[in-house]
Amino acid sequence: MFINLQAFRICQLRSQNIQTLSYEERIELWNLENEQFEELIIQPTLSYYDRYFHRAPARTDGGLGWRNMWSRLQEDDAACLQLLRMSLPCFRTLCNMLQTNYGLKPTSNVSIEESVAIFLRISGTMKFRDVGLRFGRNQETVKRKFKEVLKATELLACDYIRTPTRQELYRIPERLQVHPKYYPFFSGFVGAMDGTHVCVKVPPELQGMYWNRHDNASLNIMAICDLNMLFTYIWNGAPGSCHDTAVLTMAQESDPEFPLPPMEKYYVVDLGYPNRQGFLAPYKLSRNNIVRYHMSQFNYGLAPRNKEELFNRYHASLRSVIERTFGVWKKKWRILCDFPRYNINIQQRVVMATM
Repeated sequence: MFINLQAFRICQLRSQNIQTLSYEERIELWNLENEQFEELIIQPTLSYYDRYFHRAPARTDGGLGWRNMWSRLQEDDAACLQLLRMSLPCFRTLCNMLQTNYGLKPTSNVSIEESVAIFLRISGTMKFRDVGLRFGRNQETVKRKFKEVLKATELLACDYIRTPTRQELYRIPERLQVHPKYYPFFSGFVGAMDGTHVCVKVPPELQGMYWNRHDNASLNIMAICDLNMLFTYIWNGAPGSCHDTAVLTMAQESDPEFPLPPMEKYYVVDLGYPNRQGFLAPYKLSRNNIVRYHMSQFNYGLAPRNKEELFNRYHASLRSVIERTFGVWKKKWRILCDFPRYNINIQQRVVMATM
């Protein structure tokens, strides 16, 4: 009501010629316009700034939470396994390796151990805010340390995911030779190949590219592993809408170091990949012949009825090593099941670092 009266008085004075106004009326008009400008423009602007920009510094205890946690981890091995998902000697070795070989550096307030623990907790189940409260750090510190450790672990993953050489591809794996149901029938086996989808969060304009057949946005990760459940090759970054065959073609055409098996050697693959030189797929279902393939069809059904199903059963059993490897990987790093809203490049880097 008061503002309306002010506006009415301003309009009344403005309707007259400014030259005809008395000195007192000019002063009144000037004061009214200043008051109205302050109430309508200045005060809402300051209120908006105080609400969204001028925030009080976050209350932290200067890392007291981590110091208490670290003292407990050094005394209780079970707590270390529960919080960091690895033993204390393994954790110390990882920290020393990241510092010595991959450029991770401590600061005056945050140690190497705390930085790596922050990364492990976020990659496990905790959010940035929860980690900050648990460790006694503000979110800016938590995010900065997460990115520093992410960069170092990416380099570590690149060294550990080592593409086999030509000579290594000619060797017959020792684990294969001790299994009579695999050897000598699969003596050309050099690895198991498959793809898996990792759910990601992308902006609306990119969802069409990353939307998969499971009705969500994802990355289609193609991987090769050996019988020791160790990844030997990764193709990371294909959108979830790509078919497995398209991802394989993309990897072969774009990566000159793709480990193509030599003659008489092959990767065991599922029906999503072509059955050609270097890739051994199972028998397919035909119109006149029902051929089972998946292990569940044999475990809870009849025994193989013909030579095709017998081959498929042992083929599926041998290829299951890649599925078990994917399962252990996703179970270990729970962040892969529910990514925060990172940039898609950060999400791809996390996938690579955790492998």
